[in-house]
Amino acid sequence: MQESATSISSILGVLPVLPGESDREYQKSLQSLLLELGATSPLQVYLAEKIHECLWWMHRYAQQKRAAVIAAMATSRRDFFLKDSPSAEHVRTMLLADTIDQKTSRFCSAGGNTLESTRQDAMRRGQEELEQLDRQIALQAKILTGLQKSFEVAVNRRTNAERLQLQNALLRRQLAAAGAQAEEEGEGGR
Repeated sequence: MQESATSISSILGVLPVLPGESDREYQKSLQSLLLELGATSPLQVYLAEKIHECLWWMHRYAQQKRAAVIAAMATSRRDFFLKDSPSAEHVRTMLLADTIDQKTSRFCSAGGNTLESTRQDAMRRGQEELEQLDRQIALQAKILTGLQKSFEVAVNRRTNAERLQLQNALLRRQLAAAGAQAEEEGEGGR
């Protein structure tokens, strides 16, 4: 891949990562996508970067959804916070780390609930926020579809131009052959 083609976003001053995100992870996944798509021209690289940006935002929104459900789960049992109970922060930390310790398990099963019912309750209470995030994901998916089509056009532009030239040459030959045949028929009729 050409070095000049990979620097379009940096020339434009794009800052793709938000505070707390790994620039190294972002760049690694971007390079992987550029390689997979075979982007070589500046336009192809730019479109591939935009495709990656859409995918990155979709990932962010999915992480936000997960965090919203976990935050709601951690505060779902307000009546449970007694002297020896885990704090909401402890429960949130454990759930974010996909670790269920005894305190978190007791918290989630308080009042005859289960981890699943606590999650369902949290999703019900956070439904509006989750739907908003789903709309954002859907918007990014729509943008992604348009970018993919543009990328395909950019990649296939040369191929399409060659195909059109071949079709035009074929049409010219067919017209020339039809014209020659018409002349022969015209001369033969005299």
